[in-house]
Amino acid sequence: MSRQGRSLWLRAALWTLLGWWIGGWALFAFVVAPTAFGALPSTQVAGRLVGPVLAALHLYGAGAGIALALLAWALSRRGFAVWLPLAMSALCLASHFGVTARIEAIRDLVFGPDGNPEVALRFQHLHRLSMAIYTLVGVGGYALLWVHVRADGQT
Repeated sequence: MSRQGRSLWLRAALWTLLGWWIGGWALFAFVVAPTAFGALPSTQVAGRLVGPVLAALHLYGAGAGIALALLAWALSRRGFAVWLPLAMSALCLASHFGVTARIEAIRDLVFGPDGNPEVALRFQHLHRLSMAIYTLVGVGGYALLWVHVRADGQT
């Protein structure tokens, strides 16, 4: 395969992965979560619905970040094109295995029949942290989009 053909396939893979990541993130933030919390009978039920979707997004993001960094490297792109998706991947893993895991561990203590106000405060703090990380990764996705648009515009 020619160098130009290889570059075309690498860029196609990069844009596909990045598009799925940004699109999935936006669909969850603007459609899935608001619909679940608006239509379902309780926040507990809505949380049980969005939890697995968020888990899938985190795990996809972790893998996509690594793959995007490798694709950028293969395309001879450096700097933010490589480090930003790795940082986003790390944030996805930290949120999934750190924050979300801790939320799941205390969920029943908050929403169960013997709800604990102290645990509820911890839950709220963790939820805000989860949303902040989610927002950072989302903003990172658009920054990465800009990085690659500029790189492709210069070739």
